[in-house]
Amino acid sequence: MDSDKSEKQLEERVQELETQIHSLERDLIHDSLTGLKTRAFFEEELDIYLRAINQNNEGKRKEWFGFRNLSIIFFDIDHFKNINDTYGHDIGDIVLQKIAETIQSSLRAGDTLARWGGEEMIVSLLGANEKDATAKAEEIRKKIETLTFPKTPDLHVNISSGIASSEKDITLSELVKRADKAVYFAKNNGRNKVAMYSEIS
Repeated sequence: MDSDKSEKQLEERVQELETQIHSLERDLIHDSLTGLKTRAFFEEELDIYLRAINQNNEGKRKEWFGFRNLSIIFFDIDHFKNINDTYGHDIGDIVLQKIAETIQSSLRAGDTLARWGGEEMIVSLLGANEKDATAKAEEIRKKIETLTFPKTPDLHVNISSGIASSEKDITLSELVKRADKAVYFAKNNGRNKVAMYSEIS
């Protein structure tokens, strides 16, 4: 009997540990506040995509990966610090969650949206060129302009976006750096705008 009891306790402990491990895996992949993918997950996935796209463009492994390009959009919430300072961090969290939901609902099934850090979010658009990505970013910008927050009816939020598209042999860090440069151009030129790296480089 004692042996049966010990085995049962062991099984329960193993199940408990497995549950904790699965929870940790979810935390490593998803941001706890917004539910978006984490920066680490996004970087890993994007690096795989870029290497596969480069192989495709060299005529290799077409059967495995049909896309020959991708674009990324870097989003930055305008004056987010002022939102936190004026309304408090609880409202700031609500803003982040609502913007994340708005962006996510505007994307296709194969696109990946991640929280990059703070008020920054980033999305990869498989098969999209710079023009496609710009149209999507503009669509999202307009939606966010119209968001309302019942607890703070006077609060209005805008977002700035930067676009960069893949080129032959471009690295993950360089592609992100280009999108980051474009979003700062948008913010420094009036905010609530979409900027393409190709137009500012």
